[in-house]
Amino acid sequence: MVGAIVTVSTGAMSSLLPKLTALIEEENKLLKGVKDGINFLKDELSSMNTLLVKLANNEEKLDDQMKDWRNKEVSDRQRRYEFDAVNFGKVDIDPRLPVLFVEAERLVGIDGPREKIIEWLKKEDSEPQLKVVSIVGFGGLGKTTLANQVHYKIKGQFNCSCFVPVSRNPNIAKILADMLKELGSSVDTSDDERQLIYKLRAFLQDKRYLIIVDDIWSTKAWEFVKSALPENNLCSRIIATTRDTNVATSCCYSLAGHIHNIQPLSEQDSRELFFKRVFRDVSACPPYLEEVSCGIIRKCHGLPLAIISIASLLVGKSNMVEQWEEVYNSIGSAFTQQGMMDILLLSYYDLSHHLKTCLLYLSMFPEDYRIEREVLIWRWIAEGFISEVKGQTLDQVAENYFNDLVNRSMIQPIDIQYDGRASACRVHDMMLDLIVSLSKEENFTTLMEGEGYKCGNKIRRLSVQSKCLGDKAMQGIMGKCSHLRSLNYYGVQEVGAHLQTLKCLRVLVFENCNGIGTQHIKHLESFFRLAYLSIRSNSITELPEQIGDLQYLQTLDIRHSGIKKLPPTIGRLQNLVRLLIGTDVELPSEIRDLQALRELSDAGKYDSINFVQELRRLTKLSVLRIMLHDSFKIGDHNTESIKQEELLVLGAIPSLQYIKLNLQHAPDERLTISSPQFRCLKEFEFGNYYHGGGLEMLCLQGAMPDLRRLRFYIKATETESKMGFEFRFEHLASLQQLSVAIDCRGATKRRVEDAEAAIRNAASIHPGCLTLEISRRWESNMIKDKDDQDEIVQSGFGLGRASA
Repeated sequence: MVGAIVTVSTGAMSSLLPKLTALIEEENKLLKGVKDGINFLKDELSSMNTLLVKLANNEEKLDDQMKDWRNKEVSDRQRRYEFDAVNFGKVDIDPRLPVLFVEAERLVGIDGPREKIIEWLKKEDSEPQLKVVSIVGFGGLGKTTLANQVHYKIKGQFNCSCFVPVSRNPNIAKILADMLKELGSSVDTSDDERQLIYKLRAFLQDKRYLIIVDDIWSTKAWEFVKSALPENNLCSRIIATTRDTNVATSCCYSLAGHIHNIQPLSEQDSRELFFKRVFRDVSACPPYLEEVSCGIIRKCHGLPLAIISIASLLVGKSNMVEQWEEVYNSIGSAFTQQGMMDILLLSYYDLSHHLKTCLLYLSMFPEDYRIEREVLIWRWIAEGFISEVKGQTLDQVAENYFNDLVNRSMIQPIDIQYDGRASACRVHDMMLDLIVSLSKEENFTTLMEGEGYKCGNKIRRLSVQSKCLGDKAMQGIMGKCSHLRSLNYYGVQEVGAHLQTLKCLRVLVFENCNGIGTQHIKHLESFFRLAYLSIRSNSITELPEQIGDLQYLQTLDIRHSGIKKLPPTIGRLQNLVRLLIGTDVELPSEIRDLQALRELSDAGKYDSINFVQELRRLTKLSVLRIMLHDSFKIGDHNTESIKQEELLVLGAIPSLQYIKLNLQHAPDERLTISSPQFRCLKEFEFGNYYHGGGLEMLCLQGAMPDLRRLRFYIKATETESKMGFEFRFEHLASLQQLSVAIDCRGATKRRVEDAEAAIRNAASIHPGCLTLEISRRWESNMIKDKDDQDEIVQSGFGLGRASA
């Protein structure tokens, strides 16, 4: 098996050698004996570094004796140094990947199974009872992809829908809460499983719903989810995916059900998927690679995960038949669990040492977790995995690593944007199994699930995914945590108060931990090396004044916490790059002192009327999400003109590249953006989610000259306001993507369609290649007029069938 110790050790050495060289250059300041000693040490370390790099690149060939030698105390020393990355330019996500992950109509082999399932769902639509389809099959066959595409194709025919992953060790309360949020209902994080089930049943009782329950590993987990879904005789549907035939049978046992056994891809579809990934075109394979390609494809046995993994590996290699034959000889049949793991392991072996370290860190996240790109990037940085590369910032280098892992199909991108960037990623459960196995073997991370855990004498990174973790368990763990660098709590309800002993901690995360309170972070000053702090638990309601002592802190994320006020000492955090809060968190004026700040989200509660003007002092600010609230209320005679002025101030922030601007009240007149405002802005979001219609902003010629993406939110009921229903975008010459969300509440279907037509008309006259996205919010709350009722009567598989 592969080791992680050598991976981080090589990086540490690469950084240490230049530092020693710099010391030698100051030879006139050193005594001769000291200088000679440093020269000797430099030579020794150079030789050691050469060996470590060799070991890193041949890890799969190491025997046990070599592994033992490699794992001497060198792994402890590496923590004192950051490692150099390979000096390369910007890495973008391979443009061939959206074909595999985004464009449903071009997904190889998906059409037949998708239409078969949809046909079955529609077949007996005249029968109103709740029905379920179970998709069952071996890991890597594409069950989740198939379910996702069925969901995408038919979700508009239901009042509401959601896609919920369950995973192997499910946190039932979190699953139920996530379902409520995605369905559009409010969530109280203090609710237990029983209360959440009650709320779900009440919310869904009078709605026709579509629920996708993905990756079910046990009948017990299914019973929990099923208990929250009412049999309301409104033609609702459930789609479940599982590897276990017994679970699939259980899903269909008490409901009208159908089991779909997912099949491997045919030989033709396998070839198409393979060659699309490698060459973008099925016919582009050189003749001399045909034979070895067919051999590789046969070994994949029609498993999409195996095909994409091997194809992504070959993308990065030259088209030399010798290299392809080496890959062919290195893999066995993918139709066994071990064969599939061997294919994934081959992809891991092909990574450079810095990418291996970053990949192993993914074992810190729970199964099926949506990992935000920015979260992952800044946690890598906090851990010291990312080093400076000339001409790039740390987060740019880290994003290169992220994109490289996507391109190699080691992680799966989510929400690929207009510019090719993915908003987030997930890890396939089979890939996660491999990552966790490697991490455990090398004592890279320690996972605590249920009551037990296994680790070496030292715990370096700890991810607690157990519901209850009391004093006794924590005492046993903390004795091994003197060098702990990362600590994650996911869904923990009980924990002992021992955190203050963790002097080396770099990353601290609380998420959905209602049993962890303010007392657990009252000694924050003890974590003087802390670089990343994320608190997403309502039970933590206050930040101590000592937060200002965390001079290494780069990210402070208190979204979805119970914290309502930041202490003035926040202004002392001179290395803080990202401050992520809720709109109800009171911001002190000392925010203006955060000279390193590059992201502020979501500012909405601040005392000073000069707060926006003070943001001009933050010369590095590039991402801003802000709500202009009651103190700037439009229509107030004294402040209506300090309103346009505030917009001018924001537009003059020189480094701003992204802004999300919300108004709490609708204006009497349109606010105007004119030249030369927002000169560097690339993305702009605007909306009035509470009282307005979203038509309050007007962009004049010359404004936002570099804008690439425009998103706004409108209410269909207010599109005939006194301001008129005007959309004009043609002067935004750089615009590439326009996204509009329409709030359908209280509007007729005709009004919503008129709004969509006006938006499409405005987009059609744009001079560039503009991508348009229109989405409906709260569609089930539209008012049905007479024409709608006529459609209901004629519909065979529409919303109205259930209502009738």
